[in-house]
Amino acid sequence: MARLQSSLFRLLLDAAPDATVIVDESATIVLANAQVANVLGWSQDELVGQHIEVLVPDKLREVHQERRTGFLGAPMARPMGVGRNLFARHKDGHEVPVEISLSPLETDSGVLVTASVRDISDRLRIEEEATRMREEIIATVSHELRTPLTSIIGYAELLADLDDTELGPRARGILEVIRRNAARELRLVDDLLTMASLDEERLQITLAPVDLLEVVQRVVVDHAPGARDAQIEVRFEGDSVRPVYGDFIRLVQVVENLLTNALKFTGPGGVVTMRVSDAGSMALVEVADTGAGVAPEEVPKIFQRLYRGSDAVASQAQGAGLGLPIAQKIVHAHGGRIDVTSEMGIGTVFRVHVPYATSRPSRSLG
Repeated sequence: MARLQSSLFRLLLDAAPDATVIVDESATIVLANAQVANVLGWSQDELVGQHIEVLVPDKLREVHQERRTGFLGAPMARPMGVGRNLFARHKDGHEVPVEISLSPLETDSGVLVTASVRDISDRLRIEEEATRMREEIIATVSHELRTPLTSIIGYAELLADLDDTELGPRARGILEVIRRNAARELRLVDDLLTMASLDEERLQITLAPVDLLEVVQRVVVDHAPGARDAQIEVRFEGDSVRPVYGDFIRLVQVVENLLTNALKFTGPGGVVTMRVSDAGSMALVEVADTGAGVAPEEVPKIFQRLYRGSDAVASQAQGAGLGLPIAQKIVHAHGGRIDVTSEMGIGTVFRVHVPYATSRPSRSLG
């Protein structure tokens, strides 16, 4: 019976889809399945009796020994996918990207550890190809959509400069509709491109000392005409604060998204207040509006991508639900935080905390 059980165990081990080795407490391989030949180039007989480090790249052996000792000190199961950038050493010496699961088993003769090794070379190649195709699509979208939209806006602005003898009131009104909608589409394209870059964690954030007062004042001035047209008062309250450590353009984008959002959900006669103040180790930007507010159950969702609150849907407010998620990701990339409080019928306040500048030189983060 024992021989039969041993035979069945070996058959089951060989049937496993991943290369599998069983190691004792001295880190010696006591069993290996047939897949080790396909994945790592070793036969079962060649591996049995060898030290587990024979499967570890030379440059990683010292670190692996330390981790192995720590693992055996408190053995516990580790599933596939835990730990990134893992590599195994093929018999011919080249490195194989892998995922590894560990399953310890306490026996009368000590702890045995089953290590399943999965070759992820094909998966990584597919992911790299998918990334390349995605970048090509983004580049195409950037060129094929942004270029004509920019041209439309430019020519609309040139036409708007014509005097009243060349452009009548009705035509001027139609032209403004064209310009406004083209600008809206351009913002949407820019938001989609920004979100794609953030998803890939390749958005360039160039860090340098930035004056937050200048950032907020610029945004307020840029949106003053639109606020007047909407009959909304925009107030600015700024204390003198030390420079923050950030990317001027990206911080403008954050504040602009928050102000645009506030104006969108504040009715005529309402007020949006922009504040800059000191908050200890960070500078604070607040964007407070007197809009209808956000329902308590919707507050935790407003930073979700493409999420649009019930008020936005009911009022058919413009927007794709990207502005707030983009603002949050940019703030987090700066090492800051953003939060929101809202009260129905009273209004909403967004608070952005950005770390102050230090003596560190500016650099670019992916």
